[in-house]
Amino acid sequence: MKIKDLNQLYRGILPAVALLLSLNLFAAEKTSLYTGVATKEGKTIYIEKHEVAENEKGDVLRAKTTYSTPEDKVIATLTSDFAQSITNAEHEMHDLRTERRYGVRWKNGQAYMWDKKTDKKEEREEIGKDFADGKLVIGGQGLHYYMRSRLKEFAKKEVAIAILIPGKLDWYSFLVVPAGEEKGLLKFVMKTQSAILRLFAPKLEVWYSPEGKLMRYRGLSNLSDDKGNNQNVEITYTY
Repeated sequence: MKIKDLNQLYRGILPAVALLLSLNLFAAEKTSLYTGVATKEGKTIYIEKHEVAENEKGDVLRAKTTYSTPEDKVIATLTSDFAQSITNAEHEMHDLRTERRYGVRWKNGQAYMWDKKTDKKEEREEIGKDFADGKLVIGGQGLHYYMRSRLKEFAKKEVAIAILIPGKLDWYSFLVVPAGEEKGLLKFVMKTQSAILRLFAPKLEVWYSPEGKLMRYRGLSNLSDDKGNNQNVEITYTY
């Protein structure tokens, strides 16, 4: 076969090979959906719609949470990319009510918190190697995706963690304490080590199914109320 003919053959084959590879990569991912309904004093105050991309092993790759009012008006979004870290994912919280954005970014293997208030310059805080006294650093929804495949480990002992608060460029120390079973669900209590935080959120509680699905949450919301104040909620999840 002549060189010219070979070149034509390759030009015909390569697009087909590229298409097959892209289809294989796409097939290796799966998307799952679940919903959370947040209530306060028995009244629904917002709804979470979760979209999660996972690989064929079940490891999370990306996630997006859309927050809406009971009237289905979108008020905030949270996007996460777990390529750099499961516990401390690169993420962005965008509050559409105020256009404020904050989260965690990774650059050259280094993570930092950032906060961008409306019409103000972005502020940053680096997360160094000695950050939070060596505790497990949690950013965004990292704790959930880390815990769900390690429930047996968490059920055996207390775990010290540092939860990032990018909107304040700060962090709070918590202790994740196993609290046994409740109606067939594994319960965990997260107790804050901060005296200030204990004033309005003394503890957070989560309930998991044995297979690792988050079924219920009670405690401080990552979404402020319409006046910008912290709020405590109870969230029930359906799949």
